[in-house]
Amino acid sequence: MLNAVPGCYLILGNGEGEFGGCMVHNPGYDFNDAVLPLGAAAWVRLAQTYLVAE
Repeated sequence: MLNAVPGCYLILGNGEGEFGGCMVHNPGYDFNDAVLPLGAAAWVRLAQTYLVAE
């Protein structure tokens, strides 16, 4: 996609679950709900930084 449209990817990890680190589409994947506020705060801060720069 980045070859067609300028941009970037941002990956927010959520640590290793009960079964160790594994990909999302794995039956052992366990999303860590406790990191949701951290991910949301990262996006809010990114938006605030962008808006101040405008």
